[in-house]
This record gives sequence, structure tokens and C-alpha cells, in this order.
Amino acid sequence: MRVLTVTSRGRLARAVLVLCVAGALLLGARRVAVSEDIFRVKAGVYDDTRDVTVFVNDVHLEKDVGERGKVSLRQEVDAVSSASIGCTVCHANGESLSRVDWQIGGSYALDPETNTTVGLSYFGSTEQDYLGSTVSLSAARDFADRNSTLSAVYSFSYDKPHPHGWDKFAEEYAFVGGAVVPRRGAAPAKRLESDDDLSFRFDGNLIGERVTDETKVSHRGGLSWTQALDPRTIVQVNLDVTRVGGYQSNPYHIIPVGGAEYIEAHPDARTRRAVVAQVNRALGTRTFLKGSYRHYSDTWGVDSHTGAGSLGRYLADKSLLMDIGYRHYTQSAADFHSAAYATSRPHMTGDYRLGAFRSGAFRAKAVYSLGSPAVSGPLHDLRVDAAYERYVSDNDFRYNLWQLGISGSY
Repeated sequence: MRVLTVTSRGRLARAVLVLCVAGALLLGARRVAVSEDIFRVKAGVYDDTRDVTVFVNDVHLEKDVGERGKVSLRQEVDAVSSASIGCTVCHANGESLSRVDWQIGGSYALDPETNTTVGLSYFGSTEQDYLGSTVSLSAARDFADRNSTLSAVYSFSYDKPHPHGWDKFAEEYAFVGGAVVPRRGAAPAKRLESDDDLSFRFDGNLIGERVTDETKVSHRGGLSWTQALDPRTIVQVNLDVTRVGGYQSNPYHIIPVGGAEYIEAHPDARTRRAVVAQVNRALGTRTFLKGSYRHYSDTWGVDSHTGAGSLGRYLADKSLLMDIGYRHYTQSAADFHSAAYATSRPHMTGDYRLGAFRSGAFRAKAVYSLGSPAVSGPLHDLRVDAAYERYVSDNDFRYNLWQLGISGSY
């Protein structure tokens, strides 16, 4: 999840207004033929130990096209505070940013008998210092009287970082042998005389304004097998491999090296591998259990294990669903990770996300079914949901996440 911040109470009020307006538009729309068209509107508030407060507006729509087609549209609008930018040199006094994500996709049933479908989607993200886009292709097919499902996905991502604030940074700091050196002090650095001097080079990566010449390209492939073992038990196994190439450092992360400060430098290539196994088990008609295990490894030396479990229970004649869960995570550090370095190296980082740590997350969720409204309108099967998650790790990072949403068919 990306961190997005509310910088005032006014934004929270406007976000609530967006939810109300979206609901009013849907309620006031003219009724059409009943279909499997669905909508979801969700708001989330997040805060963590980095003094980041998050608010997210998320709207998702799906609509059937003919008897075999389906299209979907999703948009997320966020506000980001300076606390989420890990560069105290460039943004010591803070700065507010914004980010907009959108996704459009479609699927088509090639063979309804075997539920064979193909899909295509596009995801785009834009913010002041980063542009990202992803194209995904997917396919799925049922076997054994629809007791088994095989699915596959391939995605291509193209990202372009665009760090900002470096013009102000160059007025107070300079690079000497790759190190960040203050211009004022006991050992002032030579001033930069032209815009060309902003094109700093560090371990082969462009730093500064010219980092916009850098890109990151990812290829991801995934396979999934889902199997119904009996009327109460479903298991699933997922395999996922991602190959990433290009600029993967964070130009806002500065680390101590000897008596100087350096901008972190990551390898340009990374292969990520993950395998996930999960099982869902119904206990009677009102209670169910879910459990999963995930193993991850990559060519940077990171190795992680994730175990998760949850218990769900229907109440009030199945109008109310209560679900609680816990997730435990352990991770080893990247081969080149360190809190500080005595001398400079080709690859260096102090990013806590690449260090060794353990974490746990508790989650509680409630979903209440409203049914169909009494007033004339296109909506039916309405549901409201609320969720809370608390995350704690042994590297002193913690967060709280609150979510509230409404969904249904139209």
C-alpha cells in the first residue's frame, strides 16, 4: 500500500462528501435490467510512526458487456504529506504532494462451458516525482466439472522516477566523490556553477535533475491452481516470478559513509520469486477458517516467510459477517544492507524495508448486508463494511489502518 496523507480536516470532509455524492448518483440512476454489475466505494485512513497520516478515496465499477464480456474501471485519488518522503535534506520543512491511480480492464469468456476467460488491463499512476504504468494479460480455465481452476498472468511495467527539490538542494549541498557534502561548515564544498553540474553521477546512476533519464522495467509471470477438495474445503497454490531491471534506488534515501553522506545505490537487476499456499475451510454453515503460507526470495539476498490465519462468522441470520485475522512475517536482510558504512561500496542502502525484521499484523473486519433499498433505484445487494488493522514490527515501525466502504450490484 502506498502512503497518502490528509493535510487538513477539510480534505477529510471533502472525501466524505465524495462518498455521499457517489452514492446519490448511483441511487438516482435510472433502473436497468438486473445484471452482475457491481460497484465499490471505499475510504481509508492510515497513520504510522513516521508521522504520516493517510487518506485514500477509491471507486471501483464493473459492468457486463453482452453475455460474455465484462469491463472494469477503478480510480484512486490520494494526498501525500512530506512525512512520507524520506529526504530530510531536500524537504526538511515538509511538502504536500498528490497522486492519482487509475485502472481499466476487460475480460471475455471464450468458452462458457469450461469457464475459459481471457483478460486485459492497464494500470497508470502519476505523482509529482514518479510515473508508472502496467499492462497485464490473464487467462483462466476450469477443469473437472469446475472443481479445478488453472489461471495465468503476465504483466509488463514501465516506471519513470522524477525526483524534485534538487535545485534547492544544490544551493546548500554538493557531491564530492559521490558523497553529499554541505556547502556551509568547516569544509564547504565547491559551488555548482551551471545546470549541467546538477547531473551527478554515483555508481553509474544519474542523481539529481537528470535522474529523469532513468527508468525501471518489470516483467512478471504467475500461475495459480485452485482445487475444491470437498464441498467445504478449497485449496490454492500460486507461483510468481518477477524480473526487474533499471533504476531501483530511492534518490531521497541518504546514508552515512565514514564521515560523509551518500545517496543509496541498489543493483540494476533483481529477480523476485514467491510461492503461496492457502486453504479455506467451512465449519458448518456460519463459520469458516482461512490459512496461508508464503515464501519469498530474490537475488538481492532477501528471504521471507509469511504465515496468516483468519476466522469468520456469520451472525444475525447471515446479515452480519465478522472476520478477525493475524499475519506474522519474518525477513532476512539484503546482502548489501547496513545502517552505516565505513567506506563507499558499489551497492549501499539503509532502507528498513531491506533489513532483517519481524512483524505482526492484527486485522478485524465487519460486513453488514443492507439488501435492496426500498426506494426505486438500480441498486441491490447493498453491503457496508468497516475494517481495522494494526501492524507492529521489531524495527520500530508501526501503523494503524481504518477503512470504511459500501458496495453492491446495480
